[in-house]
Amino acid sequence: MADQFLVERHSWTLAQNALANEEDSWVMLTRDGEIVPIPGEKILHTSRTRVGLEISTPRELQVTEPFGVKSDSGIVYITNERVIYLPARPTDDFKSFFAPVLNFSDTHVQSSWIGPWSWGGVVRPVPGGGIPMNIPRIEVRFIFRDGGHSDFQGKFEWLKERLHHAQELGIIPGQNVEPPPPYDSVSPSGPGPSSGGSAPAPGPTPASAPAANAGSAGQHQPPQPTPNEPPPDYVEAQTQAIAMQYEQRMRDEAERD
Repeated sequence: MADQFLVERHSWTLAQNALANEEDSWVMLTRDGEIVPIPGEKILHTSRTRVGLEISTPRELQVTEPFGVKSDSGIVYITNERVIYLPARPTDDFKSFFAPVLNFSDTHVQSSWIGPWSWGGVVRPVPGGGIPMNIPRIEVRFIFRDGGHSDFQGKFEWLKERLHHAQELGIIPGQNVEPPPPYDSVSPSGPGPSSGGSAPAPGPTPASAPAANAGSAGQHQPPQPTPNEPPPDYVEAQTQAIAMQYEQRMRDEAERD
């Protein structure tokens, strides 16, 4: 699958970060309720308040015990990695929800004559996200009671397109989604050579001498000793990573069935 790399990356990151969090919490939060970002994560969009959330199991799956979650009010965020929802009143059963952007499919806006606008789609759950492993996909719907659905949709579609493009270029998803700075064709050291002449040979840059000195100095430094013990929480992270991989395999089998 094209976005399997992102799923595996989230699984390992969550396995490392989940050690300090409660087992039934889907997003790491500080004691003040703020989102703890995963490495390299930035919040790109924050919705207005009073956004509802409905999670349900697609009818075509025909599972014995359908999974469902409902929240009347909360805030939904878009980061350069994922979509995050925090309910206004978390409970023991539901504290938060997240899904990588590339795990959303068939997203669309729904309108109602008498109710608020909503946005949703089909989501492939990630391991460790609190969704039963026998459910390969879920339906997610955000209800924007105070408006703002168009801004959310615009930011989401923009980000998803850039993430797909990053994958095609072999760039790690989520790390290079901002547009590059404008190209300046004028050299800062002055005008370039004329079309009739040849370019002068490049001279050494001012940084070349210090770099050489640093390289020679590094040769005299003693080698760093190899650690005899694994890094902190290595065993726990490995154990959770294996559990997440097992959950992903079970979910893939449920999808094939």
